[in-house]
Amino acid sequence: MLGARIIALRGGAKNRGHLLLRLHGHPQPYSNQTLIANASIGLPNHDTNHGTFGSAQGAPSQQRALTTIRTLETELEEEDQALESPRRVDRLPEKYFPPWHYLSKQEQDDELWMDRAGPALAYRWGWARPQGEAWKGEVLQYVPSYQKDFDWAAPAMTLAVLMRSPSDEWTKKEWSLARGIACNTSSRLPILTAQLLLRRDAYLGFRARKRTPLAPYLEDTAAWNARMKQLESSKGITEQDITNWLWILSCQNSDLRVERFLHSNCRKPFFLLQAIFATDRLFANPNSFIHVVQYISDNYVQRHRPESEDVHTLLRSRGRDMTWWHFNGVLHRLVWHTRDSWPSAVTAVAQLVVDYIHTIPDDPSKANSSHAIRSFVFNKALQCFSWPSRVRPLANMPYNWAAQRQVLGIASSFDPPLVPDKESYRSVQKVLAGLPKSKGEMKNADRITATWPPYRQAVDGVDERRDPEEDLSRSSRAGLLAREAGYPVDRIDEGISVLAGSTFGKSPTIQTRSVPLRILSGEDAFLNMHLEWASRIKATRNAREAWRMFQRPPFPDMRPDAQVAGQMMSKLYAQQAPSTKALRPGDIKESFPIQNGNLTALEIARLTPPTPDELYQTLRSQGLKPVGHYLHVLLQNASSKEAALGYMRDSPFHDAGDVLYDFGRWDTQAGRDALGTVDFQLVNAWIAMLCRVHSNSACYTRHETLFTAKFGCGPVAEAISLAHLCQAARPELSRNDRKPWHTILMALAKKANLHNPRGYGIDHLVLTMDAFLRIYERTLHIQGDDSVFFLALCYMIRKVLKMATFQGRQSERRPIPRKKRLANLVARAHQRAVQSFSNLVAPVDTDSPLFPRDMTRSYMGGLTVYRYMKAMACCGDGGEMVRIMDWVLDGWMSDYFSEETKEPKQHAYQHLMQTIVYFAQMGQNLVEETEMGRIRQRLDYLIEHHGCTWAWPSAHTRQGIDYAIDLTLARRWANRIASASSEEAFDEDYIE
Repeated sequence: MLGARIIALRGGAKNRGHLLLRLHGHPQPYSNQTLIANASIGLPNHDTNHGTFGSAQGAPSQQRALTTIRTLETELEEEDQALESPRRVDRLPEKYFPPWHYLSKQEQDDELWMDRAGPALAYRWGWARPQGEAWKGEVLQYVPSYQKDFDWAAPAMTLAVLMRSPSDEWTKKEWSLARGIACNTSSRLPILTAQLLLRRDAYLGFRARKRTPLAPYLEDTAAWNARMKQLESSKGITEQDITNWLWILSCQNSDLRVERFLHSNCRKPFFLLQAIFATDRLFANPNSFIHVVQYISDNYVQRHRPESEDVHTLLRSRGRDMTWWHFNGVLHRLVWHTRDSWPSAVTAVAQLVVDYIHTIPDDPSKANSSHAIRSFVFNKALQCFSWPSRVRPLANMPYNWAAQRQVLGIASSFDPPLVPDKESYRSVQKVLAGLPKSKGEMKNADRITATWPPYRQAVDGVDERRDPEEDLSRSSRAGLLAREAGYPVDRIDEGISVLAGSTFGKSPTIQTRSVPLRILSGEDAFLNMHLEWASRIKATRNAREAWRMFQRPPFPDMRPDAQVAGQMMSKLYAQQAPSTKALRPGDIKESFPIQNGNLTALEIARLTPPTPDELYQTLRSQGLKPVGHYLHVLLQNASSKEAALGYMRDSPFHDAGDVLYDFGRWDTQAGRDALGTVDFQLVNAWIAMLCRVHSNSACYTRHETLFTAKFGCGPVAEAISLAHLCQAARPELSRNDRKPWHTILMALAKKANLHNPRGYGIDHLVLTMDAFLRIYERTLHIQGDDSVFFLALCYMIRKVLKMATFQGRQSERRPIPRKKRLANLVARAHQRAVQSFSNLVAPVDTDSPLFPRDMTRSYMGGLTVYRYMKAMACCGDGGEMVRIMDWVLDGWMSDYFSEETKEPKQHAYQHLMQTIVYFAQMGQNLVEETEMGRIRQRLDYLIEHHGCTWAWPSAHTRQGIDYAIDLTLARRWANRIASASSEEAFDEDYIE
């Protein structure tokens, strides 16, 4: 009888369609777990796609007969055969938000399959949960014990971890987190989102005939649908909303995530917003960050909650959706992104803080008063805005000070006024210590004696009558304000004050423009006792003065730690500073000349510091192991790989040293796994060592260095491979780490050349240029434009043209081998430089009131502009030279040039004047006469009407040797580069 029913049901297409409608629309349970495995055998065999989205529908009925179960197995087998042929469906059911055209054919097929077969698979899930007393008979009351069997983490963090990679790549810890959240029956939205992710993964796992070990820990279809109904009735959130959240978060591209988030019409809870700009994301497009900040302002600062949340009457009466505590987390993440990719945008975040503080209402019924809440946000903002940017922190420090000034400006607008706490005073001191010297500070720096201690000396009688406070820097005055506010002085404050220069009651020091040393907390807080000692060594002019401070610890018999030793080693390895009046002690890290004065030979010998090797052996005999900054300085300045390996073996990281040294292990999986565990700072220091020990004249063998097909051989080629492998092992953590590529590209752009094992002479230069462009284009594709990368490209263009034309000889080389290949590479580099300059200096297009209309993406200093002008002149591009000058002259009336580029006594001003002088000389041969006259008239107008301090060079200005060299390069290569560019001899969108 049963067989007859099966035959009848399989008889025709009409019956089959009716049966599939019944089975897929109203799935029924199997009688036991064995039949689940049997039924799953008939599922179609497709690869699991973790990026697809959908949802289950229908609740299982409890009245299906065993005969129907057998029919389901049969029909699924027929469906397997039907799915072998390609088919298309117009669109998904209306409950799915992601538009049908957003999904690929495979994703559409997966969505339809999960919609029909998913509920039938999940009707018996949950059998592995505890029974009896722990279950309490109610599915919604069970909460697993994470302390015993499951690892615990915040639900939102767990969701982020699980979405980073497919389930078949999860680690043991990630599986434990997934199992824990699968059993959690809480109604928190991140938990429900993670559970829907696991359900969908289990559905597709069944379809691909893969083992799904998490399925038993998930709820069955009936319990899941019950929770969805309860969620909709209590919060107004449907399964469609959760599906849409998964669709938004599934995108690994941060900019596309923001686009999906803003254009979605679903409910947007606060946890989803936080996931959009998490700290492990990187915004390559500045408009993405602008839209996120403006969304927060429109929906959480100017309103109590987003407009979509106000639809539900229950949520409307709950008050503000983003509390002051939540805003603190938002502030932390926003500042984190600004220091990673857009330092100047911190001023927009500061305006957001100001707006939020003004919206905090006076509510006496709250446990925390409005004044306490405002003070909390006020002080947290000051502290966050002191974080230095990851790229060129000192050059971008004026943006930090502008942000702090915005917040400090509203302190007196409240009654009682907002008062900075001790940490906020420290934060202000740190920022002021990193700013360029003001006019008064430069005057004080010029007064100090050339001998130690650096006392101020009076120049004339008026100078003798000056107020003692005039000798204080801005950072020192901020420290005095903290003392006047009643905050006691500790070792941390002393260390910050040392970098600020002289203060009352203390021995004078050199005002040093620097990022303050790291302040430790928690179990390592006791190491801050050495902070003042290390700062005093740093605030010196040369190694002799540093050695005197090294021999004077704050307490008797106090031994140096790694931080103190690292600062002393930095002074010993420091190069000599160039002799120019625009450079003052404390402006740069280079060493200034030693002044012996009237010291005898015996005194000079006594004060002379030891060599780095002698000091290292002394500290090693005292039991001090190289760690932290001390180890990084030693590695960066090691004379060879063997010496660097010796430092690593003396440190606690000897295993890391072995894997960094032995490049033969990098081809094995074990070696790559070991590289993935090495600290990024150690890797960066090792890469800096490889770039420094590289020699263009050496003949490297396969036993000495790594040989690669794309980058040739040599220590720099080894550094390139090492950076690729280490960042590929941990892509999430290395996404924002640009330091190794800064080091490598600068090494290639200045002196280092890669070695081509099968070539000679010019072949090495061709390989170097090709490798440089590969790295440059790949890095820009992943991380966006960067001023340091751009500066390296400018250096590289001139270096290649000069080496190809002269190669160290006074006369030109004729003919130039590989001229066409080199011209194609230089033309490609020229186009990249022009494009990058446009991206870096172009104002960000925005209608947001939080962002100024002339705000640029990156800081462009005088040195970068000068080097770009030289690169364009060597390529013979007179039109781009005129464009650079127009942009420079526009900068006098704009804010994208810092004050130090407009102050004649500053070093950045000298670079900008060099740019104008160079243009005036080279433009006579490369720029039309009418354009030269127009540029000069613009400059004269700025000088006459706006007090511009820049000037056009006189006719008697001496032309340097660079002028003759660059003019020769322009004449030899201009036509060849222009021809290669017009013929499109290279792939414009080439990305390796």
